Amino acid sequence: MDQTLHQLLTELRGAWRFRWIAMSAAWLVGIAGMVLALTVPDRFEARAQVFVDTRDPLITSPSRGGDAEVSVAYVRRLLLSTPNLEQVARQTALDQRAETAQDFQYLISALQQQIEVSQVGRGGFEANLYTIAYRDTDRAIAQNVVQVLLDSFQQQSLEGDLRDDIQALAFLDQQIADYRRRLEEAEARVADFRRRNAGLVGGEGDFFNRLARLQDELRQVTTDLRIARETRAALQAQFSGSGDGNGQGGSAAAGLLELENQVVQAERQLDELRLRYTDAHPSVISAQETLQALQVRLDKRRKEIGPLSVTSASGTVLENFSMALTEAEIAVNELAGRQRDLQQRVAELQAKVEIAPQLEAELAGLNRDHDVLREQYENLLERRELLSFDIDRKRQGRQIEFNIIEPPLAPEFPVEPNRRMLLFLALVAALGAGAGLAFILHQLRPVFITGRMVYQELGIPVLGSVSMTWTEHATAERRRTELIFGSGLLLLVGVFAVMFVALPYLSLITR
Repeated sequence: MDQTLHQLLTELRGAWRFRWIAMSAAWLVGIAGMVLALTVPDRFEARAQVFVDTRDPLITSPSRGGDAEVSVAYVRRLLLSTPNLEQVARQTALDQRAETAQDFQYLISALQQQIEVSQVGRGGFEANLYTIAYRDTDRAIAQNVVQVLLDSFQQQSLEGDLRDDIQALAFLDQQIADYRRRLEEAEARVADFRRRNAGLVGGEGDFFNRLARLQDELRQVTTDLRIARETRAALQAQFSGSGDGNGQGGSAAAGLLELENQVVQAERQLDELRLRYTDAHPSVISAQETLQALQVRLDKRRKEIGPLSVTSASGTVLENFSMALTEAEIAVNELAGRQRDLQQRVAELQAKVEIAPQLEAELAGLNRDHDVLREQYENLLERRELLSFDIDRKRQGRQIEFNIIEPPLAPEFPVEPNRRMLLFLALVAALGAGAGLAFILHQLRPVFITGRMVYQELGIPVLGSVSMTWTEHATAERRRTELIFGSGLLLLVGVFAVMFVALPYLSLITR
């Protein structure tokens, strides 16, 4: 500790040699600091506060997914956008400060940094309270800038949201038209695919399910046909054996009557099939062949038996047998036709069993794309309806209500700079500059102050030293110079003190 103190005192004694240079430097820096503190331009702050009422319960919009606070945040960013600030600069004559286009861009960038649009609080009343502030060297310009920003804030909050909704509606219309076109194209592709692959795809279930169903149906029809043929054979045997005392005449008449009833039933069956199918349908063709065969048999039987009569006693029995046999014959013919039709359809499906699964997968992909497009198209239609309703509501009612709490106002006294702080910093800088310059000169032009320093620096032992004896005249001169130096420092500090006291008057003079 003693060595450190001794070293410090040694350095101070060495720097003391340059005290007059330090005094001059302190005065120069002090005067420059005073001039700077007095000549820095004043900056006036204009500030306005506005209350944004967002308590309207209809403000929340499902189509936008947000509320009025989101709109205010959007307007805050919009106010500080480059186009809006360029308009503000032109309306407030700030653009006259820029001589070139590059200077104007620098001016806009500075405005983006200097303009403050902030929310006062996060909850309660203050959550809807916003502040717009700006500082400028010209008080009138600062107030005018805040006024223009406030007007723009109100106008764009009320109209900008509606304008954005209208633009969003136009965008939705474009998207809907595009999706409608794509949906129609997808429907055309599905229809064309079904038309080109009719019978293989597009039915209920997939290909193998339809094939299995047809095979099951074919087996059932085959079984029913076998039973119908057995029933017909039994009826024919019974009918042939019923003569009722008339011998061959009764049997021949019964056979003729049977064939006539069969022809009538076949004609009726053919008419019914033609109502449902075309002449090229297998069932219709089968019915026509059956009718032709029955007519040939009827004509042949009529030629064989000639003009025979049937007794009235046996007429009723023969007619009943004939009707039953006719119904059995019709059932056999119908089942046979269905069997041929099913056999043909099963054969067609079995012939295409290799390509059908691929076609089913392709159709499933087309249907999936169609369903996705249709879902998106319906969602766009729903969003458009909601947005249209929201636009109509905003045009007829209100979304955001503005209440100006504090109009744009710039006080007479500037908020910048803090001249007292600048004067204090100038005094500290002056004293520090003087002391620092003296220390630097001592380091550049060092001397040995004590014998110990000689020994420490050169390694030469000092056997003794001769102290200086001051005469009375030299002592008086020394004291006089020290008094002048101290008076100079006190005068420097006093000048700063006077300026602290007289700062308001000096500010008015410099202004």
